[in-house]
Amino acid sequence: MQTPSSRLNKSSKHSEQKQLFTFFVKDMLFGLDVEHVLMLDQNVDKVQPLPLEEQGFCGVIKFQGVVVPVLDFAHRLNIRSGLDTKKALISELKTQLQSHQQWLETLNEALFNSEAFHLDLETADCSTSLWLRHFESRDETLNELVKALAEPHAQLHEAGVTALRQAQGQEPKHMATLFRQQAGQPLQKIKNLISRACEQLQSDMRQVLLFVTEDGKTPRYALLIDEINDVISYDASNFQSSASGALAQFRKIGDVLAGVYTDDTQPDCLYFDVNKLADSEALQTAQA
Repeated sequence: MQTPSSRLNKSSKHSEQKQLFTFFVKDMLFGLDVEHVLMLDQNVDKVQPLPLEEQGFCGVIKFQGVVVPVLDFAHRLNIRSGLDTKKALISELKTQLQSHQQWLETLNEALFNSEAFHLDLETADCSTSLWLRHFESRDETLNELVKALAEPHAQLHEAGVTALRQAQGQEPKHMATLFRQQAGQPLQKIKNLISRACEQLQSDMRQVLLFVTEDGKTPRYALLIDEINDVISYDASNFQSSASGALAQFRKIGDVLAGVYTDDTQPDCLYFDVNKLADSEALQTAQA
């Protein structure tokens, strides 16, 4: 896969525009100068692990016979990567399903034995309702699948409310059987939606190698990134340096970022200096 710089209209030497190659880590947009982008490669499996304790260091990969160190960009910055987030979301979805399966079994048992039910009964009291209301994703398909859980989730709780309301004076075994029948359909809808959401997440769990260069010919290192965005042009006057102004109050920001590009018509972009991201001594050790 070739560098996106071939798609750019070259700026003149007097241009006030800064062209950045951008990518997302979760909802944060990061960028670097397009001239530092040598190549993109999807052959992540070719990365060879090494027993080196260096934050974010993944191993090495060969580029035209040259051994190149590979850094996981998000882990280098000590933040969760998009891949980490997707894995966590899959786990969360499966936990939500398991908890509601257990909820159904507990309520069914309470009805069968004419016992009190102590878990959250009403939809509004269930923590899942709050989680669903606040869920947002740039993946529209995933967003729709998760938001669609609200309806069968409400139906499942309503079946429980109705069953407990009608249980007094009724034969317990009959009410337990009736509840299981009424709750079965919304629970199956929840299962199907969660299964599709997990499949959507798994289909998008791929990373890309971004080879970073300083001379436009040889790679200095490769970055493991999650979600490529685009090449975006920012006006140079809209750059806020981490070495001055309000950002300079926080030293750790300057340790990671060169600054931030802001624009009313573009998303804000966290701009990193390729030199700040690398530990030259550690990377030389990795290459050796």
